[in-house]
Amino acid sequence: MIRTHDREFFKIYARVFDSQTLSTIRQMASRGFLNTLDFPIKTGKEGDVYRVTTKSGEHRALKIYRIETSNFRSMQDYIIGDPRFSSFRHSKRGMVYTWCQKEFRNLQDAERAGVRVPHAYKFDKNVLLLEFIGENGVAAPLLKDVKDADWSGVTKKLLLFIKLLYKKAGLVHGDLSEFNVMLPKAEPVMIDMAQAVKLEHPRAREFLKRDLYNLSRFAKKHGVKIDAEKEHERLVSGSSV
Repeated sequence: MIRTHDREFFKIYARVFDSQTLSTIRQMASRGFLNTLDFPIKTGKEGDVYRVTTKSGEHRALKIYRIETSNFRSMQDYIIGDPRFSSFRHSKRGMVYTWCQKEFRNLQDAERAGVRVPHAYKFDKNVLLLEFIGENGVAAPLLKDVKDADWSGVTKKLLLFIKLLYKKAGLVHGDLSEFNVMLPKAEPVMIDMAQAVKLEHPRAREFLKRDLYNLSRFAKKHGVKIDAEKEHERLVSGSSV
């Protein structure tokens, strides 16, 4: 007989690992990008992240965007208006594949701009292979779960990342919060970059202001002051470094 928690496991398994996704993961494994799929690290709105291990014993992160349960309408807000993806398939599967490709390209652009993000190794359809952020096989905590840190330093670093994204990569994160930042020992790491938009996107400035206000709200909780409105004005006027 199938126990209740087993039934729940199979529901999750079926939701994430459809036949096409399994085929994509097998192909990545056959090409040496990974050897074992270890366990889930994080469950998000659109996808799940798993720790994987290569044949040489390195840990990496495998992000799998769910086809059936992804929010099609929400994705559209960040894709339509992005000049890089002016022609994409408007089916649910086509949208998710574009979303995965978008995160891959955003991560590459952010890394080139000097922003600390997970290095993106490869993407295929709805599967994205990333650098594993953590130590000894244990994922670094999300910022929301950290109890003690140099909050002033973390805030300054994240503000710098927002500026580098804007000035050097021509991007706005679009969903920055303590849920989308990891904090290993060294410095904060921005994650979940799929929704990041180019400055040409019609809502780029709105998203930039939201990111700055989110950072200001988070900083205030830890006794650090940021004037989100002033930082926004400086950045869009070109007077901010």
